[in-house]
Amino acid sequence: MSSSITPTASFGFALLSQELAQKPNENVLISPVSVSVALAMTANGARGDTLAALVNGLRLTGPTDSFAAHNQSYGSLLNELKGTKLGVTLQLAQALWAAEGTDFDADFLSACWKEYKAAVNVEDFAAPDTLEHINQWCSDKTNGKITSILEEINPNNVMYLLNAVYFKGEWTEKFDKNDTEDGAFQTPDGSKQHPLMKRSGEILHSRSADYEAVALPFGTAKRIHLYVFLPAEGKTPADLAATFDEASWTAATQRFHESDGTLHLPRFKVEYSNQLNDSLKALGMEPAFKKTADFSGMGDLPGLHITDVQHKTFASFDEEGGEAAAVTSVGMGFESCMMPWELTVNRPFLAVLADPTTGAILFAGSIVNP
Repeated sequence: MSSSITPTASFGFALLSQELAQKPNENVLISPVSVSVALAMTANGARGDTLAALVNGLRLTGPTDSFAAHNQSYGSLLNELKGTKLGVTLQLAQALWAAEGTDFDADFLSACWKEYKAAVNVEDFAAPDTLEHINQWCSDKTNGKITSILEEINPNNVMYLLNAVYFKGEWTEKFDKNDTEDGAFQTPDGSKQHPLMKRSGEILHSRSADYEAVALPFGTAKRIHLYVFLPAEGKTPADLAATFDEASWTAATQRFHESDGTLHLPRFKVEYSNQLNDSLKALGMEPAFKKTADFSGMGDLPGLHITDVQHKTFASFDEEGGEAAAVTSVGMGFESCMMPWELTVNRPFLAVLADPTTGAILFAGSIVNP
């Protein structure tokens, strides 16, 4: 991974841990890339302690008095996560909606456009069409998987900064549907019968005292992988998520080796939606949510602060491959084992869709009930 590319693992797993603590017995799925890019755009308007809180909360290293250097590394990340070289469909899009009549700093708007290729829209926030335009953008950029991010426009808000992620890919080696059979999966509410896909042969596999895991690549490029971690008996996906940061995640992804084995993996489909305010505050970003926040880089707008961070995700994985989507909205307002093995994923597990080349965590979640 190039040092000039912003990594997302430390922030991603820290955020996931906060979300899992809120909903311990539910399916949870977040897109660390989506949330971090949306907050990075926002950080361009922050100054002083507010900027430092966002930089530190995003688990970034480097300067906390200017976001310019971080813009370059985010730009490198966004540039690296596009194009046909990935062997899958992966689309990231940014947009900004500013309230008509509010005097935003031109340099801030320019930074969002130049550094993040964000579409800048100036509209009347009191007009019903504006809400429709924002939600239609979400639908368009996620191939219809997430049709809305806002139920209403907060009358106190003057800006929304958005990121959307859409992924679709076919497994490098697909599962044979004829081998899929119902099997027992242990949910927090008890055992249930659920379709388990089956594959045998050479599979990227890893084992430690804390988990057994597989890495399933997509497409001919074999660049993007779905990592499935089955915690050791007595441990939970949350226990595992809490052990990962940039260094430990990179080390974990490097321990996979192809070996002969059999995998039983449930088909799973997840839809998740949550306001991330509490989780982000717990990561140290609370100053950005207070009325005393310093977003003077956005313009001469005393009292401007983050009012809400909304996040929605979707993911579905079956015998053919997978599809996933995410939208994040930031509202601004006032007020190795070489022996043959067999792994049956039949209880809550950790799933991570990632690009080991850049270290980007595209999606990460705990599947307790597929």
